[in-house]
Amino acid sequence: MNYRIETKESFRIIGVSAPLEKEIENNFMVVPKMWEDAAKNQTIQKLATMMDSSPKGLLGVSVCNDVEQWKYFIAVSSTKASDEFEEYIVPASTWAIFSGTGTNQSIQELEQRIITEWLPTSGYEYANAPDIEVYLNPDPQNAKYEVWIPVSKKNY
Repeated sequence: MNYRIETKESFRIIGVSAPLEKEIENNFMVVPKMWEDAAKNQTIQKLATMMDSSPKGLLGVSVCNDVEQWKYFIAVSSTKASDEFEEYIVPASTWAIFSGTGTNQSIQELEQRIITEWLPTSGYEYANAPDIEVYLNPDPQNAKYEVWIPVSKKNY
């Protein structure tokens, strides 16, 4: 698996969100419907015009921690003010960033491999920050993307 480790300062995202359930299987219906609706109602196009900072690309951000209601955002990294979109500050973190290409199905396969194959033997563990999907080329049949997993060094 092709990856790099990067430490980044916190950054602001703006977009639309929906609550996620602790029962992960249910989210496999919520999230694709969200993307479908965002494409139909021009949300994705509006967000694209607001993108002005890194990471560049359309973002799928899963905020799942013990502190707040779990949420999924379709968003962009932006410093622009917006009354139309919700904002969230992604905390400063160290990220394991994996690159991939293929279909939108292949991003889910990559995420599964990261968790089941890479993470257990990597010397890292999950850190308390969101998972981020960065869509560099949004074409669903020929997607280019990155999967950002928040990590910290394991203390043995």
